[in-house]
Amino acid sequence: MGKAADLSEFDRGQIVVALRLETSITKTARLVGCSRSAVVNIHAKWINDGDTSSRRQGVGRPRVIEEKGRRRLSRLAKQNRRQTVAQLTAQYNADPSTSVSEHTVQRTLLEGLCSRRPTRVPLLTKRHHQVRLQWAREHRDWTMKEWKRVAWSDKSRFLIHHVDGRVRVYRLPSEPLLPS
Repeated sequence: MGKAADLSEFDRGQIVVALRLETSITKTARLVGCSRSAVVNIHAKWINDGDTSSRRQGVGRPRVIEEKGRRRLSRLAKQNRRQTVAQLTAQYNADPSTSVSEHTVQRTLLEGLCSRRPTRVPLLTKRHHQVRLQWAREHRDWTMKEWKRVAWSDKSRFLIHHVDGRVRVYRLPSEPLLPS
């Protein structure tokens, strides 16, 4: 079972005021809607430290690239959309106050900032479906000899070493099909 959420500053203030008015710990806990131990701990913190602020600030490790750095990284990626992650990292680390790894830059870009995938072919519309169906109906009586003269252009490609020669560019989520 995980920890309960921290009490708000208002609830902490209610606990201090209730105990200063000599309300019992049990009644104070019922009033605020928390455990007796939480009331005792908050009151002890008030007596010892003079404040009731929470110890927990956040969960997990703080991000290396904060919001300002994310905007800067996005700007760098937009300047030359064909850069590799290594080149972007070198540009980002040119500022003497920052030093991040390529993996951090790549992870930050993939967290919704940019994607580096080639554009896929747009999906077929209803009009495309109708035209293809009409063409198929017109040619359903063809012989094998006639079909051998047809060159199909929508076959799947299979890559052995994942090198397809396509140029990949960084794109924002709002611009998936812009040719520029």
